[in-house]
Amino acid sequence: MLLELRDLHTVIGRHHILQGVSFGVPRGEVTVLLGRNGAGKSTTLRSIMGLSPVVRGEVRFEGEAIQFLPTHVIARKGIGYVPEDMGLFGDLTVEENLKLAMGKEDPPAAERLAWILGLFSDLKMYWRRKSGDLSGGQKQMLSIARAFVQNRSLLLIDEPSKGLSPIMVGKMVEGIREIKERTTILLVEQNFSMARAVGDRFVILDGGRCVHSGPMEELKRDKELQRRFLGIA
Repeated sequence: MLLELRDLHTVIGRHHILQGVSFGVPRGEVTVLLGRNGAGKSTTLRSIMGLSPVVRGEVRFEGEAIQFLPTHVIARKGIGYVPEDMGLFGDLTVEENLKLAMGKEDPPAAERLAWILGLFSDLKMYWRRKSGDLSGGQKQMLSIARAFVQNRSLLLIDEPSKGLSPIMVGKMVEGIREIKERTTILLVEQNFSMARAVGDRFVILDGGRCVHSGPMEELKRDKELQRRFLGIA
């Protein structure tokens, strides 16, 4: 396993959000975190990145416990994070956002940049435009591209389809399918159609606990599991 969560507990204020979350993320696959609103999906990603306080349990990346490391150290170990709010610098152009993320422009970084611009051609088209002026779908592309150019072996992506048109959701599906050929992805997604289209494995959270996990093909067939934990009629 590239990433393992073992009995993870996270407390925010007086709220015990994660209450013993355990699952693994295999290398080279897309693992999708599913569950109703408030189940603890985004908090799980934030806990992995050191942004929400873990009070018990382990986060192991490449076999190393990282749950108490600072966020910038976790990122340097090879984990990229695309938050739900995308976290872009709105006053900077597409070019400036990506070049800032790249750091040094060595040949491997230049190759990753060229590849992601080929995948998300809108970014090349609006290269000189401020990111704050992009459409929602274009901002999401830029946010993912910015994490990808940093040469991360794991990407954490939080709800990439949120607020997007069906056409843009389709582009996100195509993009994530291509990106997973180059890096591992842990994805939070409310849109089950998208989740089933890109996911290799699933993990369902409910009330801050992992209640079911397995191959995505299993969840596609299990209508009762979809109804009980995802509210799909």
